[in-house]
Amino acid sequence: MDNPSISLAQAYVDYTNTLVFLTGKAGTGKTTFLRKIRQSSTKKMVIVAPTGVAAINAGGMTIHSLFQLPFGPLLPEQTDRPETKYNAEKRELLRSLELLIIDEISMVRPDVLDQVDLILRNIRGNKHAFGGVQLLLIGDLAQLSPIIREEEWSLLRPYYSTPYFFSSLVLQQTDYVRVELDKVYRQSDPTFVGILNAMRDQQLTEQDLTRLNTRFIRGFMADVGEGYITLTTHNRIAQSINAGHLEALPGAETVYKATIRGEFPADAYPTETTLSLKVGAQVMFVKNDNSPEKRYYNGKIGRVIDLEPAAVLVATPDGLEIRVEALEWTNVKYELGGDDGINENNAGSFAQIPLKPAWAITIHKSQGLTFDKAVIDVSEAFTHGQAYVALSRCRSLEGLVLSNPVSARNVIADPVVNRFNLEAKNREPNFDTLEKHKEAYRLFLLSELFNFSGLKETLSKFKALLPGGGDEIFNVADKMKLSQYTDERIQKAAIFFSDKLETMLAGLYVSLSGYVGTSKELAAQADKLMHWLVNRLWLLKAFSDQTFTTDDYLRISLQKQTPEQSLLKALNAKPNEALYERLIEWRETTAQTEGVLASMLFSEQTLAAIAARLPATLKTLSGVKGVGPEKVTRYGAKLITLIRAYQQELSGGDDQASLF
Repeated sequence: MDNPSISLAQAYVDYTNTLVFLTGKAGTGKTTFLRKIRQSSTKKMVIVAPTGVAAINAGGMTIHSLFQLPFGPLLPEQTDRPETKYNAEKRELLRSLELLIIDEISMVRPDVLDQVDLILRNIRGNKHAFGGVQLLLIGDLAQLSPIIREEEWSLLRPYYSTPYFFSSLVLQQTDYVRVELDKVYRQSDPTFVGILNAMRDQQLTEQDLTRLNTRFIRGFMADVGEGYITLTTHNRIAQSINAGHLEALPGAETVYKATIRGEFPADAYPTETTLSLKVGAQVMFVKNDNSPEKRYYNGKIGRVIDLEPAAVLVATPDGLEIRVEALEWTNVKYELGGDDGINENNAGSFAQIPLKPAWAITIHKSQGLTFDKAVIDVSEAFTHGQAYVALSRCRSLEGLVLSNPVSARNVIADPVVNRFNLEAKNREPNFDTLEKHKEAYRLFLLSELFNFSGLKETLSKFKALLPGGGDEIFNVADKMKLSQYTDERIQKAAIFFSDKLETMLAGLYVSLSGYVGTSKELAAQADKLMHWLVNRLWLLKAFSDQTFTTDDYLRISLQKQTPEQSLLKALNAKPNEALYERLIEWRETTAQTEGVLASMLFSEQTLAAIAARLPATLKTLSGVKGVGPEKVTRYGAKLITLIRAYQQELSGGDDQASLF
């Protein structure tokens, strides 16, 4: 896709942490860009949206679910903070987050965005907006606006000038860029595109209305198989039209029931849980075809020509006959994975035939869809953006039929949106501003390299084991003015802190075993502390003898290594290297005795993990990757004996509990 705006937006996401508001007319590729970023970005990301259906379509979670927000007004001064109730896993996930994508941002209230900002700052101990996490906000303010009741707005009005996200307190104080996609891919007719642009920009003329209303056809009735869908303002109207058409068809209904597993909230169901169809029913596909043929897409219209117990045969206006079987939607939940990466896990699934009766659909539910032929009635439009969303779903003026003429009063616009769009043009970036924001990102990553707030928090339970409790590290780091640092000074600082952390790590590693004892909570805290130390050492050592650059920082931080590998690389003094050598020697002897290859017993990586973790029981030994119950049965007793003998030597004869 040769599009300078998309290239610029991609560069901002890849090479800066600047907040990006990606907007554009309907059909300009916003959803395509989201999919591309999701597939290509190396940043640890999470995708959220304001509604359940939007979240499922975007492949993410709802914003309220991820941040555990209540649905009512969220006042900036409230003292009952959501993050105080987060578990350790949620806190770690948000600390590791680098990119937060919010889709359909036009529907997000300002208080919600401010709460996300406060939560991330508090969780990450970082004073930057959103705790230093980059935000990619995707949406079109000319489309559907936030849903907010009058009693809710009466509580929020003292804090916010409008109910839109751009009135949030954090955005009033944050440098961000607005990238507008202006190349329309959905429509190709310049006359129709011009009418839509005028409607979007609140500049619709009498001439535009006259041209648009040539598509008014009184009493229009589509022939069977033509594939027209009616877009209405109210759900009751759409339901009535669909029920009436289905009932009028001859023959019996066939019912298909959805299969729902795990967690899948009702407000995110992508289609009916009980789907009733008859031969002759007009249907709409509600999911893209993931096969290589790409026979259908979300919003394509067809007609049922046969019903099977587990499939539906659909004829489409372009001459295809498609056998449609149940497909699965997944409810994503984000969890922290290995090396502090963020994994998308399947919390639940919804499986159903990806069709729904489609003689009519509400304008609200049509957002994001594309229709070749549609009958539209916006004579009862009641909110900002409805008329624009409805008309912009159509590919062409010729495929559009108006059931009532459109008047200027039907095109409801919000002047504050127009005013914001005009002001936001000052925030349009170019490749010069990109270079400035790249440098800002380099300085941010440099500040993260020398940010020891995570150490201060995890070290709090173990400060008694360290002379000075690490205060020298924190005091020096607090006084650093990184914007004045040359490459040479950065390298010297990296050497200074790596030396301090290395000494701390070696001391803690030996002394923590007895201190932790058998407490699972302390053991988990100790594991977290050691993990933080070895990973920060990995980065500091890398920049002790090379120039600090954004690319190198990201490349090095992405290099996959286990905590045990990190430990062996980070420590000059390797207190368990002797045990590792004994395990290697035992492996070679045992392999010769059994007449097998040594690598068939245990890999060197597994033995390194055993040496680093010092498992004290057969159960904990079986949890080491590469061991498992079978090998524990055969070799566990000998391995535990070697570990205990090594620990006794370290402690002068006292048998200590394992750290891990």
